[in-house]
Amino acid sequence: MALKEKNIAYLAPAIPALSETFVYNEIFALRERDYKIFPLSIHRPVDVSESIREKMGPVHYLYKDGVIIFIMAFFQCLFTRPMGTLKALGLLISDFFHVGLFNLAAYKLIYQFFAACRAARLFIVNGNEHIHVHFGNVPCQVAMYASAISSIPFTVTSHANDIFEHGLLLKRKAERAKYFVTISDFNRRFLLEIGLPANKIRIVRCGVDLKYDGAEKNTSEKIRLCSLGRLVEKKGMLTLIDAVALLKERGVPVSLSIAGDGPERGQIEKSIAEKNLTDHVEMIGALDNKDVGPWMAKHDIFVLACQKDKNGDMDGIPVVLMEAMMLGLSVISTRISGIPELIIDGKTGLLVEPKDAEALAEAIVKRDIQHSLIDNAANHVLSEFGRDVNIDRLETLFNE
Repeated sequence: MALKEKNIAYLAPAIPALSETFVYNEIFALRERDYKIFPLSIHRPVDVSESIREKMGPVHYLYKDGVIIFIMAFFQCLFTRPMGTLKALGLLISDFFHVGLFNLAAYKLIYQFFAACRAARLFIVNGNEHIHVHFGNVPCQVAMYASAISSIPFTVTSHANDIFEHGLLLKRKAERAKYFVTISDFNRRFLLEIGLPANKIRIVRCGVDLKYDGAEKNTSEKIRLCSLGRLVEKKGMLTLIDAVALLKERGVPVSLSIAGDGPERGQIEKSIAEKNLTDHVEMIGALDNKDVGPWMAKHDIFVLACQKDKNGDMDGIPVVLMEAMMLGLSVISTRISGIPELIIDGKTGLLVEPKDAEALAEAIVKRDIQHSLIDNAANHVLSEFGRDVNIDRLETLFNE
């Protein structure tokens, strides 16, 4: 492939946050292919692996610059890039009235426009030839104005709540972007239904870079479950706790280890205590990325009981499911969003309906079926969700 664009700016909400491993893994993969990457993060992340921070190197945290620097950048852009700056200002005014005078999001666009002036200056100084954005909400809003100012094209990868819950100006973003990328066929259908142009939508998975060495069958009587994710409603941890309680009542020897932290932790711990599961369920908190594999390897089944939360937010295709499949664990999840594209029920794992603890418990005890699917699961991840195949797809979009 003839590579045209080797100097790319990467813009995301929080680089390199543990919850956004797919962003920094993508950056590392592109650097291995001799791309120069300038990471620009909206916020400074709280949950960071020190080893990943060191590997990432310098990251510019945009919102730390503040409003005075943003306004100075606006005047610099107006002086050095008058046509682009006036074009971006026109887009802002149009977007402001489209969103609505009485909508707070419209006023936030003004701040994001000034932040975009600062971002545009950084992109120009760094000699960036392309801007790639992860998440179609705030980072994309900054990127589309910065692109107009600087005349640097941008692409965006959309995931889940950035389009389902916070899908502001999506049609306009797609029209302005070189491509509007998304991670699943499910998302693509959604974007088409709300009117995004089909010629702009492409699918690039969040790839994983793991090797599969086969799986050893657990011959012990106890079923060792694990789950990992931010402890929020859409991860369905309370449903998983209910499933473990059902198995305990039936005399099934089972243990569960939950890794992660978040606002639902107290409620989950309360449910564990109320159901007398303290001897069956452990909460180990957030894990450094380097510790996830060894921790998973101690278990037999990875379960993620994804569901819609009360605001309609839901997962896309959690990368942690792919990681579990490549590490030789059986996987169980739910029929929601793009997950059935990864976990094909009865072929690469087992699926149940969201919020159905009874069905989840039934799936957990199907141990012989689960083990027979492990090799299929790893092969499916390698062929469709592997890192290299998806970096190839991304490179193609950068260079078209």
